[in-house]
Amino acid sequence: MASAIVHGSIDAGVMAADRFVIVEADAEKRDGWTREGVANFGGVREGLAHLASIERHPGDGHIVLAVKPQMYGAVAPGLCEELKRIPRRVCSIMAGVTTARIEESLGAGAHVVRVMPNTPAQIRMGTAAFARGVSMPLGEETQVVALFATLGKVVALREELFDAFTAIAGSGPAYLFALAEAMVAGAIKQGIEPTDADAIVRSVLEGSASLLARHAHLAPGSHRAAVTSRGGTTAAALQIWEERGVMQSIAEAIDAAAARGRELSRQI
Repeated sequence: MASAIVHGSIDAGVMAADRFVIVEADAEKRDGWTREGVANFGGVREGLAHLASIERHPGDGHIVLAVKPQMYGAVAPGLCEELKRIPRRVCSIMAGVTTARIEESLGAGAHVVRVMPNTPAQIRMGTAAFARGVSMPLGEETQVVALFATLGKVVALREELFDAFTAIAGSGPAYLFALAEAMVAGAIKQGIEPTDADAIVRSVLEGSASLLARHAHLAPGSHRAAVTSRGGTTAAALQIWEERGVMQSIAEAIDAAAARGRELSRQI
């Protein structure tokens, strides 16, 4: 996701490569950033020192926490010390780590906003939700939101709904990919060559998703009804879905994903 944020912002012309500073412990990954002209450092203190040297006014630059939640405990103390010197906006994309916990661990020097993006951000077609922490003054999150807007759609959401959002938007791409797998398998079973089946399914899903997006005034059910003639092939297929409880299963799957998100948040 960090890579998607950097590349998406550069591609959109929102920020130049030399305005980013990456802190990365892996030397091989740092080499990759160096080749792309992005400043990178192995430690928080060095990274923030460089950030201070290139920003117009102290504290102008903001921090994006793009580490695994399990690693946050190791990162927070050093970051807290640096934020005592220069307070900054801190944006977290960590799953399951609340703004309250981040504010508690980073102290008064952190103005926290939490953002949950998803993987289509890699092609600037992502969907992200954001919530301000109590430490973030109203309106100060604008620059952070603008950064993620370069990667797709951004919506404001109450933080207590983030687990539900993750079940829909975070896990949602996997639901579509699973459907694609099943459709390809079904096409092959009907005698279509695997490569042709793959190409057909990809095209069908891309075209259908574009139709749904472009005709936003029509509910998804309206689109479905337009394809479903009484007694036709689509009706025969959807009848099986109804008999097997597919739609209900999808709703239950989303419930399960949201519940798992809440459980992981408690563990973290």
